[in-house]
Amino acid sequence: MADLASLVRSSLSEHGSSLEVSLFRTSSPEVIADLLRKHLQHSGKSAVDALFYRRGVGLVVGFELADGSPVVLKVHRWNAERSRLTAVLRVQHALSERLASVPRSLAGPDRLGTGLATLEQYRPATRANGHEPAVRRNVANALHTFVEAGRGIDATGLGTPVVLTTGVVPLWPEPHDVRFDFAASSRGAEWIDEAAVTARRRLAGSEAQAIIGHLDWRTENLGFLDGVVVAIYDWDSLAIVSEAMLVGATAAQFCADWQSANALPSVDEMRDFVDDYEQQRGRRFNREDLSALDGANLALIAYGARCQHSDMLLHPDLGGTPDDGWQGLLNARGVAPLWQGE
Repeated sequence: MADLASLVRSSLSEHGSSLEVSLFRTSSPEVIADLLRKHLQHSGKSAVDALFYRRGVGLVVGFELADGSPVVLKVHRWNAERSRLTAVLRVQHALSERLASVPRSLAGPDRLGTGLATLEQYRPATRANGHEPAVRRNVANALHTFVEAGRGIDATGLGTPVVLTTGVVPLWPEPHDVRFDFAASSRGAEWIDEAAVTARRRLAGSEAQAIIGHLDWRTENLGFLDGVVVAIYDWDSLAIVSEAMLVGATAAQFCADWQSANALPSVDEMRDFVDDYEQQRGRRFNREDLSALDGANLALIAYGARCQHSDMLLHPDLGGTPDDGWQGLLNARGVAPLWQGE
């Protein structure tokens, strides 16, 4: 097996150990690697190689099994709920029987450290630049295919993200990454909070039927072959939303890949993404849907801006400036509706 401890050590050196400490109560690369290997063995799998170790919202670790097949072990943070992850795996399994791009779930959710671990097939693929119009259209088309494939599948237990709920309390969920601290970074964030309240008011008018959505549908969580989506990752992003809300939120992030520069779309690219989706859908969203779409778009951008504001105060080396990132996009789009219908 490749030296998993070395992969862990490299990640800790680059990103710090806050996530690992919250999950395993240790920052020792050797201890963490041993815990991960033993959990894989307890799941009935024998690994011959470690493929990668990535830190994000949770931990994502790639292994090659003895039979040559690649798998992904994901360790979800302590606040992940077993019932929701069980629902996610149930829906993922149902979708894998309808879409070739969906990896099959193999095990979990099972306790690992203070988190919950899941195991699934890994679909290696290439990256793509979502700013290219052809890739953007393929991302929009694949999202529509995903939405249609999910119709009729039992979505009980998936829930809806706080950011896209219609109430205004709580305004913000617990941040998705342990490095963000909204309470400690509230100073100067009032303008972002006001944008989020405006977004929630627009969401409140929607009575559209809910569907199964992937709320982190962006190029970094998709695998490509010749610019076409052939693999879908990050399955704990499944949720119940309206189709319009899903499209509006995705328009704000479809080209995001945090391993590249200029990750976020422009306002024009967001409009183009919605146009691409509607063309694949075969019909335009109505006025009520467009209000919800616009609200979801503004809500997601405001959340991203709030995360960036936390970094600007607490981690200045990561936060950038008000002219770039999520805050730059929020300033560019403003709070006035972008989509209003005929």
